[in-house]
Amino acid sequence: MTGGDDFEVIGTGPVATVYGGMYLALKAYPPLEEQVLDAFEREQAALAPLLDEAPILPVDEVVRLGDGNPALQMELCPVSLAGLVAASGKLLVPDALAIGHAVATAVAAAHRAGVVHGGLTPHNVLFHPSGAPVVADFGTALRRAFPPAGTEYTAPETRRDGTMDEAADLYGIGGVLHLALTGFPPGGDAQWQDCPADLVKLVRRLLAEEPADRPSTADVVVRQLTAMQEPQPESEPEPEPEPEPEVVEPAKRTRFRARTVIGVVATATALVTVPVFVHHQQANPPSAAPTTTTTTSSSAPAALTLTDPVDGGTHVDLAWQAPDGFTFAVVVAAENKQPQVLMARSRSMRVPVEGVGRYCFLVQATDGARVLESPPKPIRGATCKA
Repeated sequence: MTGGDDFEVIGTGPVATVYGGMYLALKAYPPLEEQVLDAFEREQAALAPLLDEAPILPVDEVVRLGDGNPALQMELCPVSLAGLVAASGKLLVPDALAIGHAVATAVAAAHRAGVVHGGLTPHNVLFHPSGAPVVADFGTALRRAFPPAGTEYTAPETRRDGTMDEAADLYGIGGVLHLALTGFPPGGDAQWQDCPADLVKLVRRLLAEEPADRPSTADVVVRQLTAMQEPQPESEPEPEPEPEPEVVEPAKRTRFRARTVIGVVATATALVTVPVFVHHQQANPPSAAPTTTTTTSSSAPAALTLTDPVDGGTHVDLAWQAPDGFTFAVVVAAENKQPQVLMARSRSMRVPVEGVGRYCFLVQATDGARVLESPPKPIRGATCKA
């Protein structure tokens, strides 16, 4: 493989295999005809002018692997919306709105440039190391060469006759919002707890069986989601010396928590590119460092304490103490492997591990304003370095 042995398999699908390195991902395909690659590169060229205005993950280049097969090189964004929801459940409404708005913005910009996504799902809604959501895998050239199997996120007309158009992409936006808001893909009896009625109505329109019953364009969806994100006048009061807890605090809490999940994703994905290291040179690990807390806030730091991991052979039990109002990211680093980021909202987690091998763990937390971090904790003689 081009780039030596620094890449490892991080995902497989019916057609492509994804390899991850420290900063880059390679999505490897079987042999492709040149006209397919030419069509794909025309789509990428049409998207290129949009990258400064729309959250689209670009393909840097098409490279040839050692077997001569093509691979798409792009920036590594290791956390997907599907993985985030699988790890920590449905999102808070403000977080789901922010992600849905970003997805709709990317799709709308691509449509204006004449490019259809063709297969939008929560698996290709990724999080940049900065924490910002981006949409990957735009274009129909490769999908037409390797028609994908239908899923719950596939528009009915795509499942029926392979239609990949703007209306089918709108269905995909609805599927992304459905998972983010309910924790489940479309279909079945969704629980729309705490979801505003106008947002539920929009998602149901996006998921309409008939394309004509969906919103007319992605730009319309962007405008509707923008309006839903607009704060009510009373939720953005001017700073006053005296608080009004009965009226102001609930609105403040909504805005405060709106940044929580995305803030933790930013924290967690940043650790993948600046990971916890497992050092192999030292035969004996040093004694455990005293547990301290770092914070980005200038105010007095809150306590985040990770207790010693309990090694259960095929799993490790982690527990930590932290103040209320925080959301957590657990970083798992195994020797010779990419760090894994797991989202948590409680103060404990059981992490699957291999029966052999050394590991390091740390916890980061955010309440939307502060980021706290525990020192890494080892098992099986690992030496950890933040």
